[in-house]
Amino acid sequence: VNIPWIRMHYAYPTGLTPKVIVAIQETPNILPYLDLPLQHSHPQILRAMNRPWQGQVNDNIVEKIKAAMPNAVLRTTFIVGFPGETEEHHTHLVKFVKRHEFDHVGVFTFSPEEGTPAYTLPNQLPKAVMDARREEIMQVQQPISEKQNQKSVGQVVDVLIEQENPQTGQLIGRSSRFSPEVDGLVYLQGKARLGSIVPAMITDADIYDLYGNLDLSQSSN
Repeated sequence: VNIPWIRMHYAYPTGLTPKVIVAIQETPNILPYLDLPLQHSHPQILRAMNRPWQGQVNDNIVEKIKAAMPNAVLRTTFIVGFPGETEEHHTHLVKFVKRHEFDHVGVFTFSPEEGTPAYTLPNQLPKAVMDARREEIMQVQQPISEKQNQKSVGQVVDVLIEQENPQTGQLIGRSSRFSPEVDGLVYLQGKARLGSIVPAMITDADIYDLYGNLDLSQSSN
């Protein structure tokens, strides 16, 4: 397929078999970026979410991916405040996030949707508790995300140019590390055509974004 970047989203954990991982490795235009909707780490909460098998394999799945693809970018999402979630369950999730150092993490508070099984579950948590737990996970993840982004500093990476700031002329795009709308951006100095993929030298990074200059020593696409 003549598409430079193919990115996998919502990669259900059980679908990431060894054959699928090998296929990702052997297909040049499939990015080593995996969005894993893990939702939680504690077996009891996952069972309540109707994912009874997942609590036994979460750690194993992440470790297998990292062993097979050391440079893979891993994104996941979690739900905090699911009915019945205790402080022990939440602490389990905090430790899970610290242990695996995901590149990108999204955290949502439980929202009861009428007509779903979870809507009538007992032990619904107060909004203040859910918000505090979400904030704690985000505070844990932020230095991890910055650490992962800092690995790009001093590297030449390909950037898809998507915008140009009309006031400053600064280019705005994404590297293969960043998925549209949910991850960060790359801010560049230089000139390039919108829609092109160009090499850029990354000179700085923060929690969410990368910064750099077009690398004129290499040819652009």
